[in-house]
Amino acid sequence: MSNLARRSGGVFIGDLSAASGVATLREALDLAPAARVAILNRSRFDADRIQARLRSAAYLVLPALTDDPMPRPLVEAFANAVPVIASRVGWLAELVEPGRNGLLFEPGSARDLARHLMWAEAFPEKMRQMGLCARADYEARFVAEWGWQRLYGERRRSARASL
Repeated sequence: MSNLARRSGGVFIGDLSAASGVATLREALDLAPAARVAILNRSRFDADRIQARLRSAAYLVLPALTDDPMPRPLVEAFANAVPVIASRVGWLAELVEPGRNGLLFEPGSARDLARHLMWAEAFPEKMRQMGLCARADYEARFVAEWGWQRLYGERRRSARASL
């Protein structure tokens, strides 16, 4: 986790459709010129390059305008100890806890997003701490404590014990 101290700037990973909120992000970047956010179109980059960029980012921006039942970029960010700045819609609002593993802003509000981007740039240590909480949330919510080997191994042991 020594890479956490060297992270800087943000990243947007997704498609460039209206529903992704990329227009809101671009407007927010005009309002907050000191914020640095790379915009990556998922379809144009391979998974390794996206993961490498995510690992070097201080935060992920998800300005979605519609609900996604399981936002893949959010799960990937949490897995890489990257906090998320997301719009307050659907599952994003459920998974992101403001001040703990990320920040939430009003959907479609470029001003609110710009304010959060500037805060993230001004307080990199707080964002790093939120990233650690995001990783803990990933392990608690998305990583099973047991795999198929453990599951089937316990079934075999219990079957042998009942003989």
